Amino acid sequence: MSNITLRIVDTTGHTQMENLSESQVLEQVSAVEGENWVFVDGLLIDRNELANIEIADNAMVTVTPMVIAGSV
Repeated sequence: MSNITLRIVDTTGHTQMENLSESQVLEQVSAVEGENWVFVDGLLIDRNELANIEIADNAMVTVTPMVIAGSV
């Protein structure tokens, strides 16, 4: 059983889901709209490549809006 934590950050704060499997994480990340960055244990991963990597048990996956210098 996986124990992956997913944190989705947006302009209103964040939502955190725990004890997810890799497939559940992929499903949730793909449902997030807009342009976002995805970090797995602090490492920036191309959102389109997320399905091609193995996410370790006890990993922290964070989805956050892209930040562009000078833009809010």
